[in-house]
Amino acid sequence: MARWRRAAAVIVSLAGLVGCNSGDSTMPGGPSAAVPIAGPTWRVTSIAGRPVLTGTTLTASFSTENRVSGTAGCNNYFGSAKAESGRLAVGPLASTLMACGTDGVMAQEVQYLATLQAAARYEIQGDELRLGPSTADTTLVFTAR
Repeated sequence: MARWRRAAAVIVSLAGLVGCNSGDSTMPGGPSAAVPIAGPTWRVTSIAGRPVLTGTTLTASFSTENRVSGTAGCNNYFGSAKAESGRLAVGPLASTLMACGTDGVMAQEVQYLATLQAAARYEIQGDELRLGPSTADTTLVFTAR
């Protein structure tokens, strides 16, 4: 009986320690946000301060296995992405090789993938994800969908 109580005490103690995790992968140095970076599909709303082209969908899905994948407006892409405590390292990225229209879709795709790979910081506010090369410079804005 004493062994059982000791084992139960250890399990309860470990469960308490797990609940005390001070790491937060959703916001740098702040309280937990409503949405974590890994899990949802993020839809791009702007690149370098400009809205995405009408009729295009650009997305990013970050995984807990340090991967990212999504659509870049024409092609699908995938690669490595490590997000931790507001820091972000993306790339190298690879993509499918379809050619799409001459109405700026391919130029937007090239800009998006380059901007995504250049991102070094992230911040989540509500259902909005902001990426950029520094905390003072946001170059990609996403919403969770």
